[in-house]
Amino acid sequence: MMTEPLTMPPILYLPCFDYQVHRQRPQQLLYHLSLLGFNVIYCNVTQDREHPFVILNDHFAVCQDTEALDLGRPYVMWLTHGPYVDSLPGFNASLIISDLADTTEEEFAPFAVWEDRKIQAADIVLCASRIIYETTAPKHPQVHLVRNAADYAHFAQAVQKTPLPIPDEKDQQLCRATEPIIGFWGAVASWLDYSLIRMIAAERPQYTFIFIGQITCHGPDSLSDLPNVHWLGNRDYESLPWFASHFDAAIIPFEIRKVTNAANPVKMYEYMAAGLPVISTDLPEVRLQKHVRIGRSPAQFLRHLDEALLQDRSPELIQARQATAQEESWTQRAEFIKERIIETFLRKYESSD
Repeated sequence: MMTEPLTMPPILYLPCFDYQVHRQRPQQLLYHLSLLGFNVIYCNVTQDREHPFVILNDHFAVCQDTEALDLGRPYVMWLTHGPYVDSLPGFNASLIISDLADTTEEEFAPFAVWEDRKIQAADIVLCASRIIYETTAPKHPQVHLVRNAADYAHFAQAVQKTPLPIPDEKDQQLCRATEPIIGFWGAVASWLDYSLIRMIAAERPQYTFIFIGQITCHGPDSLSDLPNVHWLGNRDYESLPWFASHFDAAIIPFEIRKVTNAANPVKMYEYMAAGLPVISTDLPEVRLQKHVRIGRSPAQFLRHLDEALLQDRSPELIQARQATAQEESWTQRAEFIKERIIETFLRKYESSD
């Protein structure tokens, strides 16, 4: 039995996304675990050997020079990117956590070759949606459903009176529109339903549609003739509450297919934390949220959008959406994972005594 105090090695996340560019599931979970006392080293893709480590808090460091890592020390390895399974032998892994945020089908099919190996290599497997969990649970004894969430305090600023970072003049001017502003943030990717976006924008020329996020496909090019649809590209995470404070509603216009059926949109929780009415296409994880309107056809989506603007912006409904988001926070998710890490680490430690 263990008689000395528990000393947990730092969690190491190998380069996949730069921390400041994206603030998605890995960044949020790892940062909130650091707030619970876990030491975390998050490796950026972009390297800067003159500044190998950037310290964000007492327990969280962004590594900008992977050659500066101490490969002799033990780490808790946090895997999201399948190919890093091949890199595990180069590390002293005291624990391996595999986090499955997406299915490995359609756009993500190239990663399927690593998926089972990523699961089998792990001590703990986390799944972001019920569909991923049900597929994975028979393959490993320690599989846990840990859905996405919101950084509630960050997005709740949209309805608070605290000053917010102000974007550039062009963005400010766009958001001064007196007509309804319909917002979106996240990856502008191939799984957006561009035919649906065209229909609702063409049917409601008096609405302004603003899309924020990295553009990774040619879909927006097909809508360049619509003057009320604006593709802003990336904006700082810190600026999203400001945009949310100017949106009248927010949308999740995903196609319905394998990739999206297995998705658990982070933006859904963030929209609710910002108090916004939310309209989505019919996704399994979205159906669980009573405060999200679901459009099962283009006509129904448009009708829900119109009704949300008229009916869903009362203080009571804003508070109800925020209350839901507060219960679905990254802090809550991190606390659950903390318990799983400690119990698994203790079990391995004690069994080796």
